[in-house]
Amino acid sequence: MLKFSSVSRSSLVALVASLPLAAQFSARLSPKADQAFEDYRKVVETHIDGRPRFSAGPKPGHIEVFAARTQGALGVPDGLIHDWVAATVVRDATVEKALAVLQNYAAYKNIYQGDVSDSKLLGRDGDLFHIYLRMVKKKVLTVMLNGEFDVQYRPLGDNRWSVISRSTRIAEVNGDRELPTDSGHGFLWRLNSYWLIEPRPEGVYLECRTISLSREVPFGLTLAVKPFLTSVPRESLQNTLEATMRALR
Repeated sequence: MLKFSSVSRSSLVALVASLPLAAQFSARLSPKADQAFEDYRKVVETHIDGRPRFSAGPKPGHIEVFAARTQGALGVPDGLIHDWVAATVVRDATVEKALAVLQNYAAYKNIYQGDVSDSKLLGRDGDLFHIYLRMVKKKVLTVMLNGEFDVQYRPLGDNRWSVISRSTRIAEVNGDRELPTDSGHGFLWRLNSYWLIEPRPEGVYLECRTISLSREVPFGLTLAVKPFLTSVPRESLQNTLEATMRALR
């Protein structure tokens, strides 16, 4: 088994740090990471039963965000799976208005300004929507991504709805050029969202769970990359709930 001395480790870190930034961050999605996410997605969707995680709360106007797994991230071969849940109650809002906001994809660039810079509906077949989002992720670094998603709306009865959004294509944008899918910095390979919408006496209950796949933290770049990989998924979900609340008010 090969072992590194403290000197050789320091030399390797120095070598990595001396490389151009693009070379340090360059990555490709591996089949192992892709399969790990697919397996995880299937388990998550098997356990979605349409029941809220908060039967009574949170209090209207307050957002609860928590990790579905310890620390919100799970290491898999060549990657990290991020799993976060957020919930809120929007006072005096209705299920119908919530659905109208979520289905107004052309307005996402305004509703979710800062996280989405462009958006449009690509096609619709009944309650199945195919949409495009230009996503912007910021945390020291700024990353832009073109994403396409299939979004399925399902009535659960009693004016309750489930919404499942699965990414079908995510490609990083470098300047005016779109990189090949599954290449680039690797900060976001896959992104699925699972919404629950139900009426409450005080308004409407919104719950959203997101699972996403990113690259693993590259050796020697922990300080530069780890905050982006570990905090952006949570912050993006928090921003999504806050923006949705504002739109409903």
